[in-house]
Amino acid sequence: MYELIQLAGAIALLLWAIRMVRTGFERAYKNRLENTIRMMTKHRLQATMIGALAAAAFQSGTAVVLLAAGFVATGALGLIPALALSVGAEIGSSLMAMLLSFDLSLLSPILLLLGYITFQQSSKRKHKYWGRILMGLGLLLLALSLVANTTSTMRSGEGMTFLTDILAHDPFLTLFLLAIFTWLVHSSLAVILIITHLVLDGAIAFDTSMIMVLGANIGGALPALSSGWGVGAKGRLVIIGNLIIRSMAVIVGLCIYFIYQAGWLPIESIGLDSPMVFHVTINVINGAIFLCMLAFWAEFLKKYISPNRSHDEVAHKPMSSVYLSQDDIHHPVRAMANVTNETLRIADLAYQMLENSPKTFRNSKHINKVKELDDDIDHIHREVTYYLSAIKNIKTASDDHAKWQDAFNFVTNLEHVGDIIGASLMVLARKKHKESIRFSEQGESELKELFMELLEIFRLAQAVYVSKNPDLATELIDAKHIYRNKLAMCREQHTGRIREQIPDTLSSIQIHMDILRDLQRICSLLVATAYPILKRYKQEQNNL
Repeated sequence: MYELIQLAGAIALLLWAIRMVRTGFERAYKNRLENTIRMMTKHRLQATMIGALAAAAFQSGTAVVLLAAGFVATGALGLIPALALSVGAEIGSSLMAMLLSFDLSLLSPILLLLGYITFQQSSKRKHKYWGRILMGLGLLLLALSLVANTTSTMRSGEGMTFLTDILAHDPFLTLFLLAIFTWLVHSSLAVILIITHLVLDGAIAFDTSMIMVLGANIGGALPALSSGWGVGAKGRLVIIGNLIIRSMAVIVGLCIYFIYQAGWLPIESIGLDSPMVFHVTINVINGAIFLCMLAFWAEFLKKYISPNRSHDEVAHKPMSSVYLSQDDIHHPVRAMANVTNETLRIADLAYQMLENSPKTFRNSKHINKVKELDDDIDHIHREVTYYLSAIKNIKTASDDHAKWQDAFNFVTNLEHVGDIIGASLMVLARKKHKESIRFSEQGESELKELFMELLEIFRLAQAVYVSKNPDLATELIDAKHIYRNKLAMCREQHTGRIREQIPDTLSSIQIHMDILRDLQRICSLLVATAYPILKRYKQEQNNL
């Protein structure tokens, strides 16, 4: 019983160490890595190599798969390079497991000492991340030595003998149990390392370890399946593709296993008699096969998986204009009235987007609805722009021309507001959910208040556009100055919480600041409605 507790503690330390290394690399280099993935995944082999390097750095193939799925969901990456990244992630993860399988326990105290000194003495945040990475690697090697020591004492126990007898006689039960165990611990790397030490200590036979490796391989796809299912229909193609990749690796491994059991393959003579070498071999063979068939699998996923979308993800058909009668384009007054009515429809859609934006940061199910509203705005905006360009005789009267210009400016600014919400705020909301980031209680309250005040500015901007009233225009500009001061105050309060090292604030630094930036941009676009009205009013006063 005591040995089991020791083993559980060693496994917990191993998982925590892997997490430390992964989070250290993510915080130090994730943005740079994301940009590299976007820029350098045009070719399959290139994408595969980047996926392998990313998986080795993050100590997790799942992290790379989820990253690729997120890119595909937002349209930043195609399906074929995303699948190539997933293939590379499997190979990189297995190579990293092989490296860590060597006896590097002497490095553990050195890495722990260097990591602690680096973390404590460094003033730069990136250097502190490297301190975290070094300490994580030190703890990882320490955990592996604890696992080795524990399994070596357990191998002669009756419980271990009973367990290995069961596993040896039922390979498919072994595969199933290891898949479930890998899913529970969320790290195929850790499970592969544990299996290796069990073999090295003589606790299990090599042929049993082959099945255990295959179980860990297929179980490694389940965390991405459960964690990444909410990325949307396009992103799910990568998640399911990763499951297919791992399933094919299991098929390759089973073929080797049964050939070995039949005595047709002298594994010992060709150097495959190690769980690590076996793991790398099946992933490399499977990767080569899969890379040659990427186009086929991409088409297969699009044809047979993509149609099975939930009801709320059925292809959205953008709205069309309602008031833009083609019969009125020869009558400027009526045509401009039509444009005003249609512009107010766009304003209503943009208002709904802004109103629902705070909800998306609390619940990801609202993100698609907001992005659909952005599609509606883009479609109607295009129609309004074409309609404005088709109105006849609009330049004959200066007053009509001013109305034309106001309408064009307002509808264009509303389209920009929709783009900021759809292409920036929604990306931030999706990132918040994908990375399980939480706002601090005070930060969330500040953002909620800022969104509410921006809605007030939105309503005032709409009133200014309709009424052309200079007093309301002045009030709108004053509201902008007040709002900017509040944004500045919120930034100061946020940096104050950073200095206090409030955990939720530290994890949400980038997203929080990006939201403040986007709110300021939206405010500027809305308030821009007031300036032409005030300019014309001052000119009229000067002419009196």
